[in-house]
Amino acid sequence: MNSENVESVNDESTDGIINEVQDASSEASSIVKLPSVKEWCSTGCTTLDLAIANMLPGGIPIGRVIHIFGGKSTTKTVLACTVLGYAQRSGKTAHFADVEHTLDPNFASIYGLNCNDDSFVLGNPDSIEGMFDEYLGQIIYPNLMKKGAPDKVKKKINDKPKVIVVDSVSALPTKAELENDMTGGTFGLTRPKMLSSGFRKWILPIAASNTTLFCIDQTRVNVGQMFGDKETVSGGKAMEFYSSVQLHLKHDSNIVNSKNVTIGIWVRAKVVKNKVAPPFRECRFKILFDYGLDDIASNVYFLAFDQLGEKGAKGKMEKVKIFGEEHTQAQWIKAIEAENREEDLKQEVWRVWKEVYKTEQRKPRTW
Repeated sequence: MNSENVESVNDESTDGIINEVQDASSEASSIVKLPSVKEWCSTGCTTLDLAIANMLPGGIPIGRVIHIFGGKSTTKTVLACTVLGYAQRSGKTAHFADVEHTLDPNFASIYGLNCNDDSFVLGNPDSIEGMFDEYLGQIIYPNLMKKGAPDKVKKKINDKPKVIVVDSVSALPTKAELENDMTGGTFGLTRPKMLSSGFRKWILPIAASNTTLFCIDQTRVNVGQMFGDKETVSGGKAMEFYSSVQLHLKHDSNIVNSKNVTIGIWVRAKVVKNKVAPPFRECRFKILFDYGLDDIASNVYFLAFDQLGEKGAKGKMEKVKIFGEEHTQAQWIKAIEAENREEDLKQEVWRVWKEVYKTEQRKPRTW
């Protein structure tokens, strides 16, 4: 081979390498960029939307990882179905990863989720590795599962807004657990490592593809802890570190009818971590089993709590002043429903919320 041919080959190979590097850098810059929250998905509860976003309209931030955990009967799945229902009605794709195989379409329809709609997709990942590399891969990268597909095809991102609920992360085993004996001494020790590795790999594609990952987690009793809250989550600290919003739900009290039969519960929610708004906001909302999330009753209770305190707000005969009039909470609920004043009630809650959580006046900072 003469020198001219060598020079031509080197030029072609160099140009090809430069073009590949430029393509890779441009793709990486478009994927790595993390935009601010531009869209929110309502939870169906005005006070919970405000607790998370500190603005109205608020709710779950689109394009982030949400971690929700709590004990049994704290309406974690109910809240997830409500969020998916609002996602459907706002034009987003609703995915439900039913790890526990417990989703009932008829029960979910009470809380606003339409399982028969084209925008709803049901999945059943069998392991943590399968959830990240296969389930999330098919949703975020449509051509990822095609064997032999080139890297450029695999990097094509589906940026349509999506809300994915994983119910629950605690029920997902690892492939090592599926293959090994349950009596082994290392059984269960690989879960924290796999969760941490999976989020490190997928946190940027989740944000770049406008995907909201809504992870439900179960709590365990921390036997070695002597004082304080003994609840802990399984799977290590990966969910806490990689989530933008972390919600802790607790069963507050039961709701009984005139026959002394439980027909619903009050749930207390606390935002224990928040990267999109101020953290440590709390709210209390009402769930009726055959109705769903009662936003009107929750808003009236918030206003009563602001005026009367917790003991007075839980009283049935105490009067609350709203819109310049005083009535009991039950009377206000009936009046607001009859007059279709739900939006006015939300604005009143937003006004009081700003007063409750207002910051003291300080001298403007200079940078």
